[in-house]
Amino acid sequence: MSKLEDGGIISPSNSMNTIIYPTVDLFLYDLRDGLGDNSETLEENWDKFKQKMPKILHERLKFDSGFESEYEELLPKKNEFYQFSNQGYEGFYYPVRMSDMYGLLLDCSVSDELTAQPAKCIKQIKAEIKRRLGETSAPLGQTWLIYGQLPHPGQNPQDVAQICYKALFPWANWQDDFQGQGHLLGGTVFELDSFKLLLQETANKSEDFAESKSRCFDCHHVIIVLYPTDKAAKAGAELMYDWMRLFAYRAKILWAYGQTRELKQYLKQDYITIQDCLRQIRGNEYENLPLSQLKAILNQARSIVSDYTIDVDELGYQLRTIAINLDNYKKRIEIIAKKLTSEEFSAFATQPSDIAFLANFSNLVTEKYLLQVEKDYENLSPGLQRLEFAIATIRGLVEVDRARQERRFQNNITIFGWGLAAAAIAASLSAQFPYVIVPVEVLTTETTRDTEAIASVKPNPSFPTAWVPPVRSLGYSLVAGLLFMAIAWLWIKRKDQ
Repeated sequence: MSKLEDGGIISPSNSMNTIIYPTVDLFLYDLRDGLGDNSETLEENWDKFKQKMPKILHERLKFDSGFESEYEELLPKKNEFYQFSNQGYEGFYYPVRMSDMYGLLLDCSVSDELTAQPAKCIKQIKAEIKRRLGETSAPLGQTWLIYGQLPHPGQNPQDVAQICYKALFPWANWQDDFQGQGHLLGGTVFELDSFKLLLQETANKSEDFAESKSRCFDCHHVIIVLYPTDKAAKAGAELMYDWMRLFAYRAKILWAYGQTRELKQYLKQDYITIQDCLRQIRGNEYENLPLSQLKAILNQARSIVSDYTIDVDELGYQLRTIAINLDNYKKRIEIIAKKLTSEEFSAFATQPSDIAFLANFSNLVTEKYLLQVEKDYENLSPGLQRLEFAIATIRGLVEVDRARQERRFQNNITIFGWGLAAAAIAASLSAQFPYVIVPVEVLTTETTRDTEAIASVKPNPSFPTAWVPPVRSLGYSLVAGLLFMAIAWLWIKRKDQ
């Protein structure tokens, strides 16, 4: 019987569910820079990535300045690890940069390398990892790699793996999450995965899109490798650099797919607005729409054209991201398979390694995720053309209506001008015939000189008679003005016809 760290005893009945030197590797991935990110965003992403490691390590990390470095270790020395040990546990931090991603391997195992431990001790190892990470998260995704040596040749690897998986995720279901199994350096390897979108039926784009990126899906990915010997386990640990790349491509594919689901929601909502705009101008009904309503439709279309264009471009970008990382994922599997057949690794294998199960994920991406995003892009891209057509049509209608109103205004000015000119001419002509006072001869009985016998007198006209000339002049002006306005209206109407 073997003693545990906490002083407990492994009974013979439970000895078949034990592991020697159980180790948990957590691969965490962060986005370094995305399309359109500025220097401030790069600094912010770098700070978030550093928070996953101890503060004593922050000053030693080098903020890389290379452009799209394929694989760059972020500690000063090559193949350097920051090791730690604490109350029966030991492990290390290994940070890297891969193109537009940051990767961190947080390794933790029991300190005792010889004593068999119960498989459920994975729960305590996970707790130690979580304690070191605190409240930090991995926006792009993460993978748990559990490995160790089976102490007894007669142990059932699947039974031990199920206990490890239950200790890691008590709520998980082995049958639902099981993806496949194979052989690695004489040991048995299992893959389990759970992917679930967290999007609601309707998306609220007013929220911070950067924050929503980290919660659009929930995923956990687990690889469990149970080796027959300690030499095989140590040789398998050398695959860490390949696992880092392989799991990074996998995480980036799922992250990009999650973004396409969120983008699809936004595009579908905008597409409804586009259809509404087209519906309002369909047929000949738009000819009767007032200018104010046409302008309202135009403003509505303009308000979504920029968002729709950006989202369509982003959807295409994420589609290419999935395709590129899928290709890299397939190539990395081939590299690992070739490496396992080399003399360096095959010497530890009691049977040929078989990692064909890893291709199940690439088949899923090809047959479902990639195909679905391609169809979404094909179906939603024409919406931009429809939107541009709607804007062009409405803008043309607005311009036509505005030109019609300007022409109507000019015609009214012309008609009014003709009438005003005619009225002015009539008024000036009528002024040439003023009211004439006829001289009268006045007889008197008084004796006068012959030169004064006849006198001319200008009698004062009565009040009503004094208004006759201006009224007559006004009447002439109105008649002339109305007449010429009618003539101008008939002339303009005939000209338009």
